[in-house]
Amino acid sequence: MILLADDEPAFQRLTADWLRAQGHKVVAVGDGDSAYAAFLKHKPSVVLLDLAMPPHHDPQGGIALISTFAPAPVVVMTGHADQALAMQAIEAGAWDFLAKPVDPELLKIVVARAVERAKLAQELVALRARDEASENMGLIGQSPPMVALRALIRRVAPTGLPVMVLGPSGSGKELVARAVHAVSPRAKGPLVPVHCGAVPADLLESELFGHLKGSFTGAHADRAGLVETAHGGTLFLDEIGEMPPVMQVKLLRFLADGTYQPVGAREMRHADVRIVAATHRDLSAAVAEGSFREDLYYRLKGVVLATPKLDERGQDKALLAQIFLRRVSSLAQFSPEALAWIKQRDWPGNVRELQAAVECAAALAEGAAIDVRDMAFATGAREEIDALPHPQTLEEEVAALERRRILEALERTGHNHTHSARELGLSRVGLLKKMDRMGLR
Repeated sequence: MILLADDEPAFQRLTADWLRAQGHKVVAVGDGDSAYAAFLKHKPSVVLLDLAMPPHHDPQGGIALISTFAPAPVVVMTGHADQALAMQAIEAGAWDFLAKPVDPELLKIVVARAVERAKLAQELVALRARDEASENMGLIGQSPPMVALRALIRRVAPTGLPVMVLGPSGSGKELVARAVHAVSPRAKGPLVPVHCGAVPADLLESELFGHLKGSFTGAHADRAGLVETAHGGTLFLDEIGEMPPVMQVKLLRFLADGTYQPVGAREMRHADVRIVAATHRDLSAAVAEGSFREDLYYRLKGVVLATPKLDERGQDKALLAQIFLRRVSSLAQFSPEALAWIKQRDWPGNVRELQAAVECAAALAEGAAIDVRDMAFATGAREEIDALPHPQTLEEEVAALERRRILEALERTGHNHTHSARELGLSRVGLLKKMDRMGLR
């Protein structure tokens, strides 16, 4: 789809019709606000943007819009065709530049190249995501605890040893189990999860080992259990610490030789299953108090993998937040202040809490920018919201942006006033007056 933003009705109509005749879907709008709203709604592959549109009919306003359309390639069109304006548009992120009146054949070529570029960019993102997922096994992060955890998984997974995953709630224990399965010789077999605390105690045996027709009220047909379903693969016993004592005995028998007996059956059956168990509880303490069998505990903990708390992975917080945001919105971005807040905040709910907060902030934020207030509101941190400074006025924000741009230009040019003025589109005298007003000289 192509977004055409131009305030000249005749040009808009003719160009849109011509593009549709070339086989493109087109959404046409006549001002900057409508262009941004249409971009958020339709997510076009390419944007054709007139630089001088309402409300100000100023090419600089059109240039300011360019960055809001990322990652779509933007082709700017304007009757103000001069080299300086073209360079400003390119520096602002425009992919190509067309001067009005637009040559239809040239437009055809430029649009075709832009569409192809957008397609290749999407394929590249997909390939990188796939390579990244393969490399990190779905366990994102470059903090030392995560690097060590991935290295240990690569050593443990090829063995047939049972694995115990320990860690606090929300820290990614199921992701670890999936990673163990994915890089093991059983990867082509099924991975079957069961939450031991979510299934009623009187149904857990039937859930795991299956039952025969008529073995109890409601058993209207034979049913295979999860152990049989997981044959040749991995059975993931989540929250194993919640398993009732009577089931602990029956699971221990299965772990001993791989045999089990469906409810109502007389003969024993066999399944080739690798067990990965997980819990947030302290099982050694549960053994000491008698709520968890010691022999089962040692049978399950062939190798122990520990998932770290998010607060032990400080350098991963911002990375995870940006990945979660990208999954729900390709346009939204965190402000630098929001990322700093995410890094310094404690996350007692670990990765799960961070993901929920990011998704909530993305859904409730006004516009594509997510700031500290959005994140604080999403986490329910009322006292933190009250402590935040009030938002700047528009005039204050513009003044802060102008000051930052001038300082950046001076830094890049070694404080050469002539070169800085040229880069900023100002006269040398105009730059010096602004610097005097801001106290920069």
